[in-house]
Amino acid sequence: MQTDFPMINHFGPTPLHQPPKLAYSVVIPLFNDGEILPALHQRVSAVMASLRQPYEIVYVDDGSRDNTFVALSKLHQTDPDHVKAVRLLRNFGQHPAVTAGFEQTTGQTIITLDSDLQNPPEEIPKLLAKLSEGYDVVVGWRQIRQDSVLRTWPSKFINWLISRSTGVKLHDYGSMLRVYRREIVQLLNQTQESAKFITALTSWLGANIIEVPVRHETAADGQSRYRLRRLFRMTIDLATGYSLVPIQLVTGLGLAMSIIGVSAGLFLLAYRIIFGVNVTGLSSFIALLLVLFGIQLAGLGIIGEYIGRIYIEVRSRPYYLIRTILHHNQTPVVPPEKPLIRQFSQQEM
Repeated sequence: MQTDFPMINHFGPTPLHQPPKLAYSVVIPLFNDGEILPALHQRVSAVMASLRQPYEIVYVDDGSRDNTFVALSKLHQTDPDHVKAVRLLRNFGQHPAVTAGFEQTTGQTIITLDSDLQNPPEEIPKLLAKLSEGYDVVVGWRQIRQDSVLRTWPSKFINWLISRSTGVKLHDYGSMLRVYRREIVQLLNQTQESAKFITALTSWLGANIIEVPVRHETAADGQSRYRLRRLFRMTIDLATGYSLVPIQLVTGLGLAMSIIGVSAGLFLLAYRIIFGVNVTGLSSFIALLLVLFGIQLAGLGIIGEYIGRIYIEVRSRPYYLIRTILHHNQTPVVPPEKPLIRQFSQQEM
């Protein structure tokens, strides 16, 4: 069945906030993946069928410009019992797409996976086995990366930076191969940030997280979904969205420079009084000014990031908008007169 009208999350209680009906839900965000979608579905379906438990695969088309949704519609027609498709109004980004997929899940255990097949679906049972030991979230750790040095080294630096700024101690923050207990996902989707980082929020919730080494392969179409610009932007978002460390560092640096400046001034004054010599050095003075101006501009930039986040939050725009849902619920869905926003009361929080 298809519902084709703009909506925010869904009207009424979404599937996520109802009792689970299946054992597993797999959430896969898509962006221009029409060509590799059949191979992706075949591999994921084979793995899930081998578990011999009821499951569903929730595909989220994040504003693709190719034939991704056409391919999704065909998959839904051929496998309506397992395929649920969510089409967003435009490209909102990976985390909003995953959040939209979370809202439509009906499984007790929820699995996330990238669409490029760099994280093999065949590794899912390994994560599920670890989850059964009592953990809340299991994250796939790509110990041996199949990416170029230009991709892996910036990723390592960003992982270190995220760990220091957010306090979340993981080796691999970029891995989308993860397994969650339903209760954790319910709590995640009740958070109201306009820029969510699921790993940081999961840690903030106090979830028991563990990493499991998994295989890593080259992308199915030969192209990584992550670019250096996107990684840099994500790092800035994380550092300023979940930590005060950047602005504290600038404050500390400013205090240190002030102490150095005062100390240098006292030294020069004492030198002049004792030896009667004026110390000059235009080049050193210009260099010092450039350093100070650089620190000031960096500080203003960081402050601007925080102010910009406040501006984004107070606008209260929806995290994502859904255009279409293809699902296997046989109950007719009556569209509302206007899009409704899913609100959470303090009792639900």
